Amino acid sequence: MGSGIHEIRFIPSYFDLKSADLDPKYITKKYYRVDNFLINLVGYKTAEDYMKDRLGPKSRSQWRRRLHRLETCFNIEYKFYYGNISKQEYESLYATFELFIKRRFNQRDQDFSFKDKWDIIKTISYKKILEKKASLFVIYADGKPIDICLSYHYQNIMLHLIRSYDIDYSKFWLGQIDMFKQIEFCFSNNFKIFDLMWGELEYKNRWCNKKIKYEHHITYNKKSLTSKLLVIIILKLYSIKDFFKRKDSLKFFDNLKYFIKNKTKNENILYTNETLTEIPDKENLTKLNLNLEAYSYLRKPAYDFQYLNFESSENLKVFKINNEKNAFIINGQASCEKIIFRN
Repeated sequence: MGSGIHEIRFIPSYFDLKSADLDPKYITKKYYRVDNFLINLVGYKTAEDYMKDRLGPKSRSQWRRRLHRLETCFNIEYKFYYGNISKQEYESLYATFELFIKRRFNQRDQDFSFKDKWDIIKTISYKKILEKKASLFVIYADGKPIDICLSYHYQNIMLHLIRSYDIDYSKFWLGQIDMFKQIEFCFSNNFKIFDLMWGELEYKNRWCNKKIKYEHHITYNKKSLTSKLLVIIILKLYSIKDFFKRKDSLKFFDNLKYFIKNKTKNENILYTNETLTEIPDKENLTKLNLNLEAYSYLRKPAYDFQYLNFESSENLKVFKINNEKNAFIINGQASCEKIIFRN
């Protein structure tokens, strides 16, 4: 082992890690750091059983309403890539996945923790999917990916590595819907533990039924005074770092609550909207294709309109008002709205 200090970090509680036979002069200290958020499915028969036990009647009713609204507004498909995916499809999904992550973290003004490992993860994950050691879960709306989750698999454990979604669909509660669908997948494929890893987030507190601190092992030469002192210093530094991380987490949740509370208000600064009883003269309108990137800024207002009015994308039409600057019409089967973007 040499004379240095050796560390193994983020050891989950469900792993019974056995130390190799060491020279008697070496000792291993265990330090318990950040929380590991887990969904333990042992004792449950279905995803519905788990949701009933974990979420209250009001939350379950709210979840079903959001699911119904999503499936009413769009042609929705849920797909797991597990054991089979073409290289071309994988590359396309991964590029979309990266775009989702960049937009989401820019929106939150945060750095993506796996940013430096992104290319490595991309390379190894394709092979792992083919070997059933990983999976991609995708929610498609009208044939377009809107939510993507990457998980790794080991024995009866599903490790939730990275997830993101198209923020244009933010009203539809995609993160809560994908959680349930992945729990269903766990039952279908005999995964007993769904590991959501570290990081305290609202959806983890909502869905997880177990929270246990990761073990952190530090092995060192107990006869070396230098090693002893270094270990004491390292543990003290970890303690200080974890203390400030907890404070940052509390601050983050306060900011998140403020953000959610003021979200609609902040979004409406971009444009004003007005409900119409009928569509204006069509001769003064130009029909637009939301799939074109030139009109991407109109997607969120259009999807919000669908959400609020239960309008299917099959009946949705978006028009530009030719004689008004930055003015548009969003028209459905039973609803119509005029929006004007501010300069």
